[in-house]
Amino acid sequence: SSGINAEWPLRPGENVEHHVELEEHVARCSLTGHVTFLRSVSDELKLQLLRKSTALLYTPSDEHFGIVPLESMYCETPVVAVNSGGPLETVRDEKTGFLRDAQPGEFGTAMARFVTQPGLSSAMGKHGREHVQENFSFEAFSGKLDQFVLGLC
Repeated sequence: SSGINAEWPLRPGENVEHHVELEEHVARCSLTGHVTFLRSVSDELKLQLLRKSTALLYTPSDEHFGIVPLESMYCETPVVAVNSGGPLETVRDEKTGFLRDAQPGEFGTAMARFVTQPGLSSAMGKHGREHVQENFSFEAFSGKLDQFVLGLC
């Protein structure tokens, strides 16, 4: 089924309040039945969702490195992320996804491109997987470490 999936662990405090706000927003926008909130999903389900998604929306501003965009790109799913923090190091704008200002309209415009440009998600997804394998795989890290250590000698 098509729709929006969101996943995070449900803990007391801020996450619970945020979940309630999001569910109320979905209802106000008449999107009940089109948006599903998933909490603490298994790795297997997460991979299934990533493989079937058009794109991953990664909304944290000034987030540290973060593994989520890399997981997404490895699954050949492009990333639409805020143009700050870790995504600046991992997402290649216009190649493996989009880096945008933290504004809903910016994210919406990026997502609309996947609708208006058939094949864009697939092409960016393939670039994303290559990017992860070339730059963030164990082999890539060990090669860079070897170069660094040899440079010290």
